[in-house]
Amino acid sequence: MTKQLTAVIVDDEPLALEGLSLRLAKIPEIKVIGQAENGDEAIKLCQTLEPDVLFLDLQLPGLNGIEVVQAMQSDTLPMIVFVSAYSEYAIEAFELNAIDYVLKPANLGRLQKTVSRILERQNPHQAEKEKFKLLNALGETSGIEVSELEEWLETDAPLPTSINQEIVIKNSDNEKVLVPVKEIKWVDAAGDYMCVHTEKDTHVLRITMKKLESLLDEKQFARIHKSTIVNLNHVISIKPLRNNESIVTLNDDIELKVSRNYSPVLQNFIAEKPVIN
Repeated sequence: MTKQLTAVIVDDEPLALEGLSLRLAKIPEIKVIGQAENGDEAIKLCQTLEPDVLFLDLQLPGLNGIEVVQAMQSDTLPMIVFVSAYSEYAIEAFELNAIDYVLKPANLGRLQKTVSRILERQNPHQAEKEKFKLLNALGETSGIEVSELEEWLETDAPLPTSINQEIVIKNSDNEKVLVPVKEIKWVDAAGDYMCVHTEKDTHVLRITMKKLESLLDEKQFARIHKSTIVNLNHVISIKPLRNNESIVTLNDDIELKVSRNYSPVLQNFIAEKPVIN
């Protein structure tokens, strides 16, 4: 008979904590032996109770979920299941070798799958199969080849990324210059050439707008005009105009026009930001 798993659950919302506890109580293979509402309590409970599994919310007062795992000693670290309302932290979770990443609200069926995954993990023959499944999931999320992720697991290096961190540009002396992507403020077209503007320089290169756009992270860079790409991290204000057009101002008083066809991009950008009246 399989030994019953023990678990500590952590969430700063009492209702979420109660709901998770009630659902886990319906799964006979696991037993909740402790509850905490913040990161410090979670660490103390794990040190005292030594549970098999820690169900851990990411958004906590004080230490967040990631910091809780980083603060714990490896010899007392239980298997980690992150429970979160936000999917964007999944890569960080898998970097910490989390067993699973469950999106709120976690229903009973989803939690049963998690417990099954934990039990499979305890079987050495299933561990390799589970690793492959997790690498596939991470590959789909990040866009990184599974073979590259397998090589990464054997090192202490940071998680590789499919996004270019630098682009190579030839300057006027025909020298190849490495330009960090985060330093690019905006790009505009000049005939058959692209002008890449950074804080200090403007680099001119022969490349199509479509090709250059494919080299940039779509979460950071947006086309705002048929001939303009802007780094959203440098936008400090957006002024609406007539006909659903607008003007964006960058952090050095550069003003760029947003055409009507691309205005939804800025609307989505604004919608993701908190509004304070």
